[in-house]
Amino acid sequence: MSAMAPSERAPGAGPALAAARDWARDRLFDTRGNTILTLVILAVLGALVYTLGRWFVTTADWDVVRANRRLLLVGRFPHGEEWRIWPMVFAGTALVGLSWGAWSRIGPRSLTALAIIGALILPLFTGGTGRPLIALALALGAVAYAVARRVRAHAGWLLWARRVAIGGWLVTLPASLLLLVVAGGVETALLGGLYLNVIVAFAAAMGALPLGVLLALGRTSSYRALRLACTIYIELMRGLPLVVMLALAWLALRAFLPAVWGIDRVDLVYRVIIAFALFTGAFVAEALRGGMSAVPRGQREAAAALGLRDTQALVFITLPIAVRNAAPALAGEMIGLFMSTTLVSVVGLTDMLQAARATTEQPDFFGRQKEVLLFVGIVFWVSAFALSRLSERVEYALSGTRRRR
Repeated sequence: MSAMAPSERAPGAGPALAAARDWARDRLFDTRGNTILTLVILAVLGALVYTLGRWFVTTADWDVVRANRRLLLVGRFPHGEEWRIWPMVFAGTALVGLSWGAWSRIGPRSLTALAIIGALILPLFTGGTGRPLIALALALGAVAYAVARRVRAHAGWLLWARRVAIGGWLVTLPASLLLLVVAGGVETALLGGLYLNVIVAFAAAMGALPLGVLLALGRTSSYRALRLACTIYIELMRGLPLVVMLALAWLALRAFLPAVWGIDRVDLVYRVIIAFALFTGAFVAEALRGGMSAVPRGQREAAAALGLRDTQALVFITLPIAVRNAAPALAGEMIGLFMSTTLVSVVGLTDMLQAARATTEQPDFFGRQKEVLLFVGIVFWVSAFALSRLSERVEYALSGTRRRR
């Protein structure tokens, strides 16, 4: 069979293949040493992927995950009260789709990753009455993404879509917490699983970000007493292990809370959220302080030349530039915060990791820790990867640059 003429090839296939070939030749096979190293690494990675994939598909017994998916997802959450959780799931998937479509697009690599993740995780997550609800949540996310992509051609509608996305994220968490207390409420001691990790992480982030802004402004203030107080707080929090903060929240925090409206009798989950917020706020402050120190002096001089007051210059010039400069560090802090929520088990709460450990002590699944721990690891990795990708998009949006991915 004769070779196809260039005009008979698929559009774009020739240049794409040539670019890939040139990239591989220049980056991976440019010298004899790099060629050998590349082949060795590819062989090792291929063997690892084959071994893990074969065990994942043929050897692993995922019954331990299927039988305990409720425990892994929501812990001991009361039966019949799931209506308090599903609105958060629906709103979350819709906001993810709207945000993704308003600031970016799903490329071939992202679509492939989503398909692989869905094929591996969704069959283990869904079951019984949860399947149609999960399908509805995914449909809402897809529709929101399609709407956002459709309005991208109109600047006014795109601006509104982004405002709705930002406002939705700010409203979702308070609304989710409100659903836990209305109509009789649910005891916070019954919260658990992945749901507990998400609630603690998002609530602590909502508290840590404004606290970090205030601490960063205080540490850079010209008032010596305020600067000293903020510096002492930041250095104290950065020097304490998080486990110590959680233990203090468990044993001693009530003694420091005011006896107003029953605040001193707040439940353990809320005390843990306070501890995470206080701890993370110090690291957020340092990230923002670094971003503020990188603001060009000319920006401040320009604000003064325009007649802006110090507060106006801070709100409209210094802080936006500082947030943009500190975006990668802030994203890292938020990912670390989500991962650190697995430490709530030291104060007796049952998060997803603790629930996974509990499943291995069941008589029917004794010794099946590999499957359930790997499943938990995949869930946390997917969450961290999604947060890192989202932070990249936010960083590009704040910087005003466009990068094709």
